[in-house]
Amino acid sequence: MSAAASSERAQSSTSRPDRAREMARAVPNAPAPRTEISLTTCLSPRLLQSLQVANTAAHVVQPMFGSYHRERSQTIPRPILTSTVLITRPKEDAQRLAQTLEALGSDVRCIIAPVMEIVETPFELPKQSFDHLFLTSRHAVPAASPFRGVPTYCVGKATRDAAIEAGHDIRGVFPNADDLVASLSEHVSGRALHLHGRHTRGEIAKRLTSAGLETKSSVVYEQNLRKWSAQERQIILAEPSLILPLYSPRSASLTAKLLGDFKGDLTLIGLSQACLDAWDGPETVKAFCVDHPDGQAMKQAIASQLVGSPLERGGRRV
Repeated sequence: MSAAASSERAQSSTSRPDRAREMARAVPNAPAPRTEISLTTCLSPRLLQSLQVANTAAHVVQPMFGSYHRERSQTIPRPILTSTVLITRPKEDAQRLAQTLEALGSDVRCIIAPVMEIVETPFELPKQSFDHLFLTSRHAVPAASPFRGVPTYCVGKATRDAAIEAGHDIRGVFPNADDLVASLSEHVSGRALHLHGRHTRGEIAKRLTSAGLETKSSVVYEQNLRKWSAQERQIILAEPSLILPLYSPRSASLTAKLLGDFKGDLTLIGLSQACLDAWDGPETVKAFCVDHPDGQAMKQAIASQLVGSPLERGGRRV
């Protein structure tokens, strides 16, 4: 092979990202190259199957995948070299998420360190009857036992599964509170009851009542602050890098205070922009929120940041 042919082959073997970086260096103030990744195409079929949630056959049911399921290509950051996820959700929720993530690969490690504890609280049982029951968290299901038989609408798969197990009549499942309000304000009438925790967002009862569906709101559990033990802090602060999913502004604020001494690389994934706005803790190397605020979108976003997760294109790891 001639020297000219060898030089030509070496140039052609240069990867596209390398060429982009060379071009960026050649042009002053040029933006850094970005990698476009479509979550529905880059996740392997096995991962998509493990994360997918079947829809319930009802005219008000919304797709559980949110916007990720609609083949929307979006720019998401490449992962930092880590496979450790810090999960600060209440204990049982954290264990469920950890089980899903750890099933993606043997390199995935989850640290469960809740910043809130769920405690049931007594509430006054409403005297009037209701035509509809709204459950936006599985933690509200135990308090809903007096309303078995009332048509029930849930937010999230976990809530739906708990309500079914408790014997409720499920008529619809929604990925988030906004979708529930948008759909039910158009399709149902009468009187409704929303059971929820002390700290909640979305003003479901207020918005539905304004739309013409009279809705009563009742607090049935507390989300009490939980501090980390000395051992938990030692384990967490020793990590060189962490992926931290944030599911509410309150949990973001609480975690920020507890994680104040962390010196490693930190990636934040917010359920909403409000979650990221509430963060006032250590500086991050990366922070982004999912395009659609639901649990499945969060699982896929977390998986996209895990080294060793099945994010492949054409047989090559991206």
